Amino acid sequence: MQKLYSILLLIVLMFSIKPVLATVVIFEAGFGQGAETWEPVLKALPKDYKIITYTRPSLTSTDAKPTTVSEDVDYLMNLIEANQGENVILVGHSYGGLVVSEVALQNPELIDGVVLLEPAVRGQRQQFKSIDRERIAADDALMKLYLPGRLRAQFTLLMQQLDTLYVDTRPLPQSVPVVLYTSTKRPAEPLFFEETDVGKQQWLALHLALIANSENAMHVRSTQFGHQPHKDIPEQVAQSIVSLASRNR
Repeated sequence: MQKLYSILLLIVLMFSIKPVLATVVIFEAGFGQGAETWEPVLKALPKDYKIITYTRPSLTSTDAKPTTVSEDVDYLMNLIEANQGENVILVGHSYGGLVVSEVALQNPELIDGVVLLEPAVRGQRQQFKSIDRERIAADDALMKLYLPGRLRAQFTLLMQQLDTLYVDTRPLPQSVPVVLYTSTKRPAEPLFFEETDVGKQQWLALHLALIANSENAMHVRSTQFGHQPHKDIPEQVAQSIVSLASRNR
C-alpha cells in the first residue's frame, strides 16, 4: 500500500511541476544598424540566456536589395517560430521597434514580452506631416545626404511605406507585456523635427498611444538617454529584459 501511495504521489508531482523554460532574447536593430549595436546590453545579460542578434538581409552587402517592413517582419517571425516552446522576449530599437510591434500585433500568442527602445510607430509620418509637411520633406532630403549610398534606397522605400501602408496608429495587444523607453532629452540645436519641442511632444504622444491598451506595461521616460538607450544606459535596458523574462519562468 505504501508503495502504491508513493507511486501516485510521484505521478502527481510530475504533472504539477512546471517545466523551466529557456529564455530566448531576439534583438531587432534600428535602421542601418547591425548586430554589433547590441554589444553593451549583451555584456549585462545572464549567461544562460539564448541570445539571437542578426543583421537584416538588406544590410548584409553593398548591393543587397532593399526589404519591405513586411519582409523584415517575416524574417523575424522565422526566428520566433524556430524557438517556440521557450520564453521568447523581443527587443527592438527605432525601426526595429516597428518591426517588433508588427509581430506583436500579428502574432501576440507567439511571444512572451517586448522591450521597445525609442520605437518608430505606425502613423508617425502622417502625424508629423500634419504639423509641418515642409520640415519633414527637408528632413528627408537631409537624411539622404547623411546616409551612405547603400542605405538611400532602403530609406526611400521605408518612407514610402510609412506614407502609404502604415498610416494608422495601432496600440499593442493588451495581453503582451511591454517595457517602453521614450527619450525626453532635447538637444540644444535640433537637427530633425523629432528633436524639436513639438516633435518630442508628438513622439511621446505616439508612444503613449502604442501602449494605450496594455494591461502590463512599464513606460520609462527620461532625459538620461537619447535615441539609443541600449548604448546610453545598457545596464538598465538589460535589467528590463531580465525583469520581463523572469515573469514567465
